[in-house]
Amino acid sequence: MKYKIILVDDEEEVLESIHRNLDWEAYGFEVVETFCNGWDVLEFLESQEADIVITDIRMPFMDGIELSKYISERYPQVKVMILSGYGDFNYAKEAMSYQVMDYILKPINAEEFGEVLQRVFDTLEQERNECKNIDLLKKQYLESMPVIRENLLNMLIEGNAHGEYAEEEIRRCNIPIWNADYWAVALIRREKTEGQTERVDEQYISVYIRQLIEEYFNSQFNCAVFYSKMGVCVIFGMRKKEEITKILRCFYNMVKGSQKVMGLGLAIGVGKVKETLSDVGSSFEEAGEALLYHKMKKDGQVIYMGDIDISKQDIALVDGESRERLFSAIKFGGAEEIRLALKEMHIQLEKQNMNRNVCHAWMGSIRNAMSLFIRRYAPAMSEIFDGAFDFMKELDKYEDMDSFFAWLESRCFYLGEYISKERNSKNQNIIDAARECVQRSFGNPEMSLEMTARQIGLTPVYFSNLFKKETGETFGEYLTRQRMEEAIRLLDQTEEKICAIAEKTGYMDAGYFSHVFKKKYGLSPIQYRRQNK
Repeated sequence: MKYKIILVDDEEEVLESIHRNLDWEAYGFEVVETFCNGWDVLEFLESQEADIVITDIRMPFMDGIELSKYISERYPQVKVMILSGYGDFNYAKEAMSYQVMDYILKPINAEEFGEVLQRVFDTLEQERNECKNIDLLKKQYLESMPVIRENLLNMLIEGNAHGEYAEEEIRRCNIPIWNADYWAVALIRREKTEGQTERVDEQYISVYIRQLIEEYFNSQFNCAVFYSKMGVCVIFGMRKKEEITKILRCFYNMVKGSQKVMGLGLAIGVGKVKETLSDVGSSFEEAGEALLYHKMKKDGQVIYMGDIDISKQDIALVDGESRERLFSAIKFGGAEEIRLALKEMHIQLEKQNMNRNVCHAWMGSIRNAMSLFIRRYAPAMSEIFDGAFDFMKELDKYEDMDSFFAWLESRCFYLGEYISKERNSKNQNIIDAARECVQRSFGNPEMSLEMTARQIGLTPVYFSNLFKKETGETFGEYLTRQRMEEAIRLLDQTEEKICAIAEKTGYMDAGYFSHVFKKKYGLSPIQYRRQNK
């Protein structure tokens, strides 16, 4: 890979000579652009990349020292080399204070310049190799391991980590569940009951629950404890299916111990045992369903989905195909697609001739699946579900499946519109925010793509590409256009001096302001004012 160089000199002949008389590629470089002043360099760097800027020290509008200062502040990854015919030590000293890589005195022949480039290339290669230092990366990786594990486990239960990739990543992170034949997931939440006095502050409850799990399970079972969006979660890795019995017994003891020692009530849902790691997400959903079933039945604080017997009727609570068809309609379809997906789901359920308890279990199942979907795609769950976090209270409102599906359809319509609007307006909101930043601050000479990206919370590269895609012009072109339009207004409506107008439109140098103005309109500001008077 060649390193990218920008050449800057106000004398076009000198610039052309430097560009033409050196075999840049032989030294591992390519010249990506040449400029006659520093302002154009900064405008280029707002949307393009470069590794080195080689600049003359004496230039109009912005000299090499000032350009070096701007680059060191805004683009510290870009190296600067000063090329000058002035052997003034003070210049060299000031240049070095802005981390200038080298200070080269003119005249310099091709051979000498080549030696300089070779040194620069060796330095850049050394820096690149240091960045690749395995020991350093390993240290940083180990320091990040707790976060990596937590993210990986959440990806696993949400169905975003599959097959060999998931197994390899879990093994590499040394998570003890990887070397197992069976898996099951448990969800633990605090349980509030009337008259209960708790001796644990609200903000510490999740930490206390996690400590309890580690105390009761770590020495006996291979498990991973982490925080999920639905509460404290545990994934168990087992050699035999029968181990689930011991796990449930430990949970019962943990619930009793928590109540006795700390006065803290716990509710625990445990999903069914799965034979493949890729089915852990299914066990996680079942654990959430078990918690809902616990609320409905009000008996027992540890509910295992494998033990639930609903009138001995066979029922797939929410089969994956129907669920994904509905979610796909919500995300990408319209009202008709949502209505069709729900209609098919309703027909399937009617064929099962379910009693009220089974209906309630299915309602809890779809509600849990919807909660997971909303947490991923539309976090405003309280809005979409009318603030009904305790869904069991909602169940009593519906006498039959028809009334429930009518409610569910209205919520799915609302959710589909919400996601559609979010998707369509997200980019426009970003552009509007950027334009507002420009309108508010174009008179600030520090105004730049980087500053705007930081204010709206995006990386400069992503923001630059998005702005060009949505508006058809680069951010630098838009900023210049706004400044020039304001300059036209001030020239037409006021008698202010050119230097004052330059300052008000974000240009510290009136000469450079005139240069940009003439480049855009074909006239200098003075000529424009005289002509339009």
